[in-house]
Parts: sequence; structure tokens; C-alpha cells
Amino acid sequence: MSAVTCLPCINIKHATLINNCYPPVKEEKSMPHSSEQSYLLFYASSRPQKLTKVGSFLQKKVARDIRKGRKSHNLVSLHIIKALIQTCHRDLNLFSKYIIAIFSMLLDTRDLDIIDLTCEDFIVFCSYHDGSTLAVDTQFRADYETLLEKFAGFCTYNNNDTLFALKMQYIGHRAIQAAITSSALQSSDFETQLNILFPPLIVTLGSDPKKAMISTSGIDTRISVFDLPTIDNHLIESIAAYTISLLFSKLIASSVRSSLKPLFKYLNETHAWSSPEFAVNMLKLILESLQAQYRYILVSEVMAQIDQMKPDDLTDKHAALVCILDTILNADIPLIGISVLEVQNSIFHLLIRTTPHHPFDPSLAQQDHATTIQHGLVHSMGGLASHTYYDNQLSDMVGYLIPKLKSNTLLEEVEGMPLEAYRVIVLSCLDSVVQGLKKTSASSTWTGSGQVEQEKDTLFLPEGIQAPFDTWTPGLSLLHDKDPKTRIRFSQVLYRFLHAIPVNASAESTHKYPSSSGPLNYLNTANFLTKLAYHLMDWAVLSDFNLSDLKAFYGLLCIANCKFGMDATVLLIPLVFRLQEMIQQETITGKARQEGLLFALIQWLDEIAQFYQIQPMIDYVHPIGSNMYPYRLTELSQSAEDFPDRQPDSFVWIDRTKIVDCMSNHSELRDETDTHGLDLEAKLFAEWDSDAFLQRTQYKRIQITPKPEEHKLKLASPWEDLENKLSFPFNEKSNPSIRVSNLKEALVGQLVADDETDSSQSNSVPSSRSTKATSPPVIKKRTTADLNALLNELSLPHDQSAHSNVSLVNPPYASS
Repeated sequence: MSAVTCLPCINIKHATLINNCYPPVKEEKSMPHSSEQSYLLFYASSRPQKLTKVGSFLQKKVARDIRKGRKSHNLVSLHIIKALIQTCHRDLNLFSKYIIAIFSMLLDTRDLDIIDLTCEDFIVFCSYHDGSTLAVDTQFRADYETLLEKFAGFCTYNNNDTLFALKMQYIGHRAIQAAITSSALQSSDFETQLNILFPPLIVTLGSDPKKAMISTSGIDTRISVFDLPTIDNHLIESIAAYTISLLFSKLIASSVRSSLKPLFKYLNETHAWSSPEFAVNMLKLILESLQAQYRYILVSEVMAQIDQMKPDDLTDKHAALVCILDTILNADIPLIGISVLEVQNSIFHLLIRTTPHHPFDPSLAQQDHATTIQHGLVHSMGGLASHTYYDNQLSDMVGYLIPKLKSNTLLEEVEGMPLEAYRVIVLSCLDSVVQGLKKTSASSTWTGSGQVEQEKDTLFLPEGIQAPFDTWTPGLSLLHDKDPKTRIRFSQVLYRFLHAIPVNASAESTHKYPSSSGPLNYLNTANFLTKLAYHLMDWAVLSDFNLSDLKAFYGLLCIANCKFGMDATVLLIPLVFRLQEMIQQETITGKARQEGLLFALIQWLDEIAQFYQIQPMIDYVHPIGSNMYPYRLTELSQSAEDFPDRQPDSFVWIDRTKIVDCMSNHSELRDETDTHGLDLEAKLFAEWDSDAFLQRTQYKRIQITPKPEEHKLKLASPWEDLENKLSFPFNEKSNPSIRVSNLKEALVGQLVADDETDSSQSNSVPSSRSTKATSPPVIKKRTTADLNALLNELSLPHDQSAHSNVSLVNPPYASS
């Protein structure tokens, strides 16, 4: 009886403070009493050890109110919880498990007002929750993950009432975004939370696969669903895209790979590979969101997915993955840390792996999966070259492909396919690498003047990057390969490469020669030009030289002169007149072929006359070319074209003397030291492959690559300079080596020389200021006493010729 009477006397202070915050049920007010709430907050903040009891009491209170249907009290409880979180956030771990339990119970009410306010409280909770208790309290972790699953379910909520469904989806995405931005995401089991939070975002964006994903940060998810002016699917998708962007912006390297698993799982399970737009847009969004130093991981992950595909499994997934790789590598976003050669090697082998099941043809349009995959891989290699990650990247990428052309091989098959087909693949990759240097797409036609139209086709080589001529040199023999298609393809790729390097000569008189500094000023330029000239000659004298060869031949002549100026001109003038001589001597046969080749040579002379603005040369050459059959040399063709069936009666020959006179009399083409043009005249009159032609190194800025050993770094001995300094006072002509055995004699000789020098200097008077300026510096005089003291300290054998056991190399203990 006494125990019963004592119960009402028990004063539970936290319960009283909490109960005082609630208005009467009949009033149906949703806000707590402000003054009573202030007392509660002061009590909780001043006595944090009571927060556990406060949380437990609120949990029981909310459960009782839900059971009795007191909606207003539940709303009041949510306002109290929000205030407690904000006031006692430093001690949030003391009552966080009760808060999570309350949120989970209130979400089950399916009341939009309560759910919206619960979501608002959850956003505040996530802003302070660090997740430190998730790793130690398994029950709390399970409750937290259950709550996340409930919010994730709201993201894909469906209902006949479209507006209600959109509001529920908005609430779900608000909560998911709060959980992703919380520190608790990375604190414990990251993959478990990721598998809960990421899939609903993917499903939301996957509802319209072909729609572009727009990540916008202009939406404040703290706004209540009832305060939104409008709500539609676009708003929900924008929030989902922005949440994904936030997710991947927070990831570190170890988390990037695991974060991609839910995406690939969704694509596999829903067969979404058939619409590659969705997968491409998702990976592009992720690429833009990742931190710069982790973006390269996407490339390795996508290539790992491709590598798992069977070579003959040319499916939607295979094609979509290649499209993703192509998009990533060709994006305007650099991939810092990427291994360029490793990726290039992987792409090339993936491309080769598809050819046994589907032959590669660069001219086919993308009609099936195989063609899409092959063309996508080739284009991906060009995207890899579009960003410069280190100085020698272009040289390495070109150097990787040129040996694969196997220009001097006798093999008929490579990698299980004919040599010609294999070269088509390599040349396509090489062309893609060259195309990667382009800033904008360029047409593949040559201009009438042989110059690059910089206004239309803006090409560039990154500043400070040298053009890798030395890597192209081994492949120049393909210009006269036995296969006509190989010759044409390689010449076109080489033309586009020369097109992409900086212009080193222009129509202005001050730019006729390569600059003394820049990408082209290094030794292998002259070596490349020399070998190019010889291979052009071998190409022109081929027995099956056709019209397509002639067009490509003419294009290389023009682009070489345009890019290298007089450095190329002095090499090509002897070549041109040697070919004319061979036509005259009938070494080159076939009337139509002779006419076409002669027309190309005359046209080239006309072009360089216009390029250098040599009017007398224009007046002489242009009328000759105008009266000949007009071959269209600027129109490219991929297949071999034969010369037209023509039989001209006679030809008009170019007078070399007039050409040389016109050029040598043009003062702007002469070197600074060549006042009268005699040196230039000698160079232009040099016969092809003669000694004068080979010894052209004295021409302005032309340098032949010296022997490699002349440029090797040599080791310098630190004793050489010291020996010179020590031996100088004794003998200027011959410096005998000084050893321990003859050190005493050397010092005695030095003393005598010093005495003689002092006596001669005392008796001589300088005659002029120039004598003072050129006289050696005065050496401080040594006294005889000082030198005698030094000599007395030396104990040397009397017989200087005797063998000494003292070694300057081996230590004393080594000889014993």
C-alpha cells in the first residue's frame, strides 16, 4: 500500500519537461510551447548524460501517439527532435539510435505531412551525424540501413494519384541526397549503404534512357514538398542526377570501382545495353563528377568489362561499352594519371581480337555491332591522343604503331590475317592518332596553293611538344609498297600528320625559313626530309605508279614545301628535274603517265613560285601548265585510279636554268651571307644523289643528324681540372705528373721559379695599361723558411727511382 501511494510523488524531470512542451490534444496544434521547449533544451545541453533518457522517452511517446492517432503530437515530437539535434549535436551519438527508431516508425504512417517533416528532420540529422557508432553498434547500423531502405523506396513510389506519387518521390530523393552527403556514408560499411542509395537514383534516370542527364545544383532540397511551386518528372530527374554527382565527387580511388558495380548490375539485369545512350550518359555524368585524379579509373573499369567479353560475342553490351570508352576518351576532360601506352596497347589488341570474326573495313558505315565496335575502338585511340599528358606522348603513340606496319617484312600474314588487311587496321589507328591532334574537324583536300587553310581547319600541336619525325622515318618505305592501297593510305595519313604540325614557312618574307626555336628545330628534321625525298623518288619510278599515286605524290610535295620552306625546296628541286630528265630519257614510260607526272611537277613549281611570290618564275611556269591536260590533283581517292587513255604528241620541258636564275635572284630566299645568290644557285643546280646534293648541310638551317656518339654525355673526371691547376706553374708546355716520389723536387723547382719571377718583376716597369691588364695575377711570395719547414716534414727515400710501396689507390692494410 505504501508503494502505491509513493508512485505519484516520484518526480521524473526529463519526462515532465518533455510533456510540458505538448499542447492539449484538443487544440490540434503542431508546434511545441516555445518556453517549455527552451527549458528542455537547456536541460539537455547542460546535462548531456540525460540525453539517453530523453531519447528513450520520446521514442515511447511517439509510439503511443501513433497508436492513438495523435497526428498533432507526432508533429510536435518532430519539432522537438529537430531542436534537440541542433542544440545537442556534439552529443548526438547518445540518443541517435532513438531518433532513427522514431523516424522509421513515423515513415510507416503514410501521412504526407508527417513524412515530409520526418524527412526534414532526417536532413538535419545527417548534417551532424558522423557515423562513428555505426561500426560498433550492430543494432543501430541495422536500424539505420532499414531507414535508408524506406527512403529509397519512396524514390520509385508509384500511385494512381500522379501528384501524390511525385511528392513522395521528391521526399525520397531529398533523404537520399542527405544520406549521401553525410559523413556516415564513408564511416562504416560503404558498399552496403551504396547498394541501398545508388539503385533508386539509377532507376529514376533510367525511366527515360535517351534523355540527356542534367546535373543542376539550383534545387534546394531543404524546401518542403508543400512549398514547391511546381513538381514534375524533370525536377525529380534533376535531383537524382545532382545526387549522383555529389556521390561520385566524394569518392576516393578505392571506392570508385565498387560504386560502379550497382550501375553495371542494373544494366545487366534490365538489359539496358540495347539503348547505349543511357549507359553513355550515366558514365559521362560520373566522369564529370569524379575528382580529377580518379577519372582515369573509369577507363580501366570499362576496358575490364570489355575484356571479359568473348571475341565473337558482338552484342549490345559489347557495343555499348565501346561507346562508353569512346565517349570518355574523347571528352574534353583530361584523365590525369592515365597510362597512355598501356591503354593504347589494350585498345589495339581488343581491335585485333574482333577481326577474325568480322573483317575490318574503315569505309563501312556503322550498320552492325561489329562495325560499331571496331570503329569505336579506332576513334577511342584518337581520343586518347587528343590530350597531352607528357612531352613525348605523341612520339610514343606514333612509335608504337609505326613498327606494326612492318614496312620491310617478307611475311604474308600477321596475327592470322593477310598483311594488307593488318596494315589497314594499323593505318586506321595511326590516322586516328593524327586526327586527335585536331582542334576542329578538317577536310582531307589540298588547297590550290598547296597551303593549309588555317581559317577553316584549325590544327595544332601542343606548345612545347616536338613533332616526332624520327618515329615516322622507318615507315616511309610504305610510300613505294607493292600494294597500291597501302601506298595511298599511308601517304594520306602522313599528309594529315604534316598538316597538323605548326607551319614553319609562310608567304611573308620574314618566315621563309624554320624558326630557330620551336618544335621543328631539332636534328631529326633534316634526316626526315632527306629520307622523304629519296622515298618520293622511289615512289615516282614504280612500274605501277597510277593516278591516285600521282595525286598523293603531289600532295606531299606541296605540304613539305608549305611546312618546311626552303629547307624542303632545296631538296625537292633536284628531285623534280631528275624526274623530268627520266621522262625525257624514257626511263619512265607510258605517255599518259609521263604527261601526268610532268604536269604535277610543273604545277608544283608554279605553286612554290606563288608561295615565295617570285613573279618572273610565275610568268614562266604558269603558261606552260595552263596549256597541258588539266589533271585534278587535289581530289583524293581511296582506290587505285588509272591514268586516262591519252597519247600526247610532245611535251614542253621546264628549263632548269631559268628556274634557278629566278630563285637565286630573289633576294628574300638567299642566306644572309649569300649576297649574290651564288651559294643558293649551287644548291639548286646540284644533281640528284650527287656529292653536291648530299653535302647540302651548309644551306641555311639545314642540319644533318650527326653521329650518335658525338652527342652522348661524357663522364668528366674531377681530377683533370685539379691536375691542370697544379701543373700550370711548373711547365706551360708539358705538365709532368707529380707523385709522392718527386713532390720534393717539384716544390724546390717552384721555389726557384718564384724567386726568379720576383726578381724580374722588381726590375721591370709596365709600359702601358694593356700590359697591366694582360699580366698574370701576382702570386703571394712564399718565404724560404716556410718552404724549408714543409720539406723537412717530408720523409722520402734518397733513391727517387726506387719503387715506392705508398699507393694513392689501395689503402695501407691492403698490401699487407
